[in-house]
Amino acid sequence: MLGKEWSALLKLIQDVSAVFSIVINTFLIALILTKSPKQLGAYKWLMIYISVFEIFYSILDVVLVPQHYSHGPTFLVIVGLKDKLFGPAGLLILNSCYWGCFGASMAVFAVHFVYRWLVVTEHPLLETFNGWKIWIWFSVPMWYGLTWICTGYILSAPNEHTSRFIKDNVKEIFDLEFDEYVYLGPFLYEKTDNGTIDVHIVPFIGLGIISGTIVSSIIIVLVFGILCYQKINKLVATTAASAKLIKLQRQLFYALVIQTLVPFILMHIPAAIMFAFVFLDIDLGVYSAVVSMTIAIYPAVDPIPTLVIVENYRKTIIRYLKLDCVKRSSVAVATSTTEARSAKASDPVPS
Repeated sequence: MLGKEWSALLKLIQDVSAVFSIVINTFLIALILTKSPKQLGAYKWLMIYISVFEIFYSILDVVLVPQHYSHGPTFLVIVGLKDKLFGPAGLLILNSCYWGCFGASMAVFAVHFVYRWLVVTEHPLLETFNGWKIWIWFSVPMWYGLTWICTGYILSAPNEHTSRFIKDNVKEIFDLEFDEYVYLGPFLYEKTDNGTIDVHIVPFIGLGIISGTIVSSIIIVLVFGILCYQKINKLVATTAASAKLIKLQRQLFYALVIQTLVPFILMHIPAAIMFAFVFLDIDLGVYSAVVSMTIAIYPAVDPIPTLVIVENYRKTIIRYLKLDCVKRSSVAVATSTTEARSAKASDPVPS
């Protein structure tokens, strides 16, 4: 059955991505704490914040094994009950938290772009990133996430209309009985027997709320990204700052840009396409699982730009790799020398 094959592939991708995400983000945290340049300042705590967020996202992905599913004018996140640590009520709450992570993902980077702009402009508000005040900034993505949690759990909660519409199709595609899974998602409208369309207002309100959070995050990223880019170029032109500081600011900015593109490309664009098909009443069915796969990959690949672009981290990785190669080479040389000596010693002495 195609649905089961996709589910098996999804589970494999989620497991592999989660392991890689936890390893690479933990490694990045260690580098941030031990190898960061002194000029990094409070930004290192923001970088650690991203890594911790992505580790949590990966763990949640493995615990839930969520399956995105589009059927006509509805778009759901389905979580099977089999082999889960929690019951239906707990899984619904965790499913809404999964929604929250999606909503917070872009807001996390919006805060980073604001900080980068404050740094390059030496704005007085930069002081709010010191001490306990930094938690105010940390709370911004949390509020975005909470908005998504409430939208999923309350405005997109399971109901009679949605359940009646999806249960036969889910049974056919995934071979799951209605009592074997929980779901969250909007059922936007349904066609009645007489050909009219019955619009469901509450899901549309929820969709409007979460769309507003995504749009606002993207606007903040674009506005402060452009302002930051212009300011860095101005610093280069005036040479008012040290070359070393400008170089670091460039590295951090470009790493941040690429890091932001990762969730935008792997999460928000696929989800937007799925929602477009929902509005058009085009049934994607099991192929909506592509969204689940790209979301699972996001936390695993997002730290890579920082590791590659920031010079201190890149040089540390190269140094470790070179040291490992030297050690292996030394062992190989020592082994071959020992073998040669042993062979020579065992040669018979001519009479």
